[in-house]
Amino acid sequence: MKSFLDLFRHPGFVLVNLANLLEGICYFGMVPLLIPYLQRHFPVNDIHAGWVLAYYVGLVTLAMFPGGVLCDRLGARRALIIALGLVGLGRTVLLLSSQLGLVWALLGLTVMGAGTGIFQPCVYAAVKDYTRSEQAAAGYSWLYALMNLGTVLWFLLAPGVRAWGDIEGVYTMLTLTTWANWGFQSLFFRQSGYPRSALARAGVTLWNRRFLVFIWLLVPVRSLVAHLTYTLPTAVDRSYHWFYDRLEYCFSLNCILLFVGTPLLTYLTLGRELMSLMIAGSLVSALSLGFLMLPAQTHWLLAFVLVFSLGEAVWQSRLFEFVAHQAPPGKVGAAMSLANFPWFVAKTAAGSYSGWMLMHFIPAQGPQRPDILWGSYLLFALLTPLSLFALRGWLTQGLALAENESSPQ
Repeated sequence: MKSFLDLFRHPGFVLVNLANLLEGICYFGMVPLLIPYLQRHFPVNDIHAGWVLAYYVGLVTLAMFPGGVLCDRLGARRALIIALGLVGLGRTVLLLSSQLGLVWALLGLTVMGAGTGIFQPCVYAAVKDYTRSEQAAAGYSWLYALMNLGTVLWFLLAPGVRAWGDIEGVYTMLTLTTWANWGFQSLFFRQSGYPRSALARAGVTLWNRRFLVFIWLLVPVRSLVAHLTYTLPTAVDRSYHWFYDRLEYCFSLNCILLFVGTPLLTYLTLGRELMSLMIAGSLVSALSLGFLMLPAQTHWLLAFVLVFSLGEAVWQSRLFEFVAHQAPPGKVGAAMSLANFPWFVAKTAAGSYSGWMLMHFIPAQGPQRPDILWGSYLLFALLTPLSLFALRGWLTQGLALAENESSPQ
């Protein structure tokens, strides 16, 4: 456990985690409220609002491709500061769009999405810059855990901010936080990373067939993370209406569990086979939807969050670590961008049908069948652990080969 804490002796590692923590507060504070914000100020129904949200989150992932290249060319620090400036500008325009019109909201989301798409590969690349190879698992687990800690802190404060200024008050506070983050990083993010050896990895063929299959097989379970934004807030409003005013506490529980569970489970599973972790974690996350198929009661909702979060804590950060490990020197940003393309597909696809599913199975008026909605998502998510298990031998052989080729000689 001492090696997990030694990482914080490097100022660069501390600063990149601070940037990610604050951006986690802002991103996860704004996105769950985007659909209600749009429906309050613009004439959009469930389906149209889902399309707008799908456009934004899809753009975030799509922007990772040029963002990863920009990160590799400019360096993680400079690209990160540019990204935060774009995000701040986009959030400012989105906040003002309530007075200006839907076109301005779309413009703000476009700029904000581009900035977030640049930001994400930058923090992954920076973690590699500021950790030694033997610290990689710890570095990525802390990156993911501390981002979720920031989200916890915000969700605990959010009900008070909403009581003061409603959704507009939340958006104002988070926009100001974004600009504060940009200013702080511009002033203080100056530390250089550890020197990297140019040994061996430049000639590795990273994106072999097995690796690409592995990444795409994660789409079903990763779509569940998208539905925490697309589907869960509206579903809670309509099926657990007594709990809707405390929705932030539900997300807080998810983030608390990820903050505690990600580094702890990473530490406890060091040395375990990647494929076993991915199968177990994705299976737990998929099966957690069974709680939402039961009669609507608060304890089942909280049980879903608990079980889903534990599964996510097992597989999410280790995926980031593995991709960074496979990347050639100076190409971590591009590698993360390519590996996240299936995430782009998962998010955009989920947004395209989430509104239709809500209108038909959890409508605002009339009989509800949440068991059909969540049962459909559960069956789809199970494709990940089942297919990983079925192809385990073939995938493990290819991934082990890639890892051996990319290790320093």
